[in-house]
Amino acid sequence: MSEIRAAKSNNRVRVRRYRATHRRIDYVPSPDVQRIIEHHLTIGTDRWMAGVIDYLIRSGQQAISGNGGR
Repeated sequence: MSEIRAAKSNNRVRVRRYRATHRRIDYVPSPDVQRIIEHHLTIGTDRWMAGVIDYLIRSGQQAISGNGGR
């Protein structure tokens, strides 16, 4: 039992340390945006939703500013 408690405590410490430098953004896409994300997952833009969202944000920034925010 104490091993389980120690493992949970270690996990909390790891998550806290990770979150200190990797900010979490809770995001629920609207239905029309969800369809766009699903389309890009289907065609293979990226294997992961986070990668597709990154791609779409970069593409939108480039379309708006002309330089991709770099």
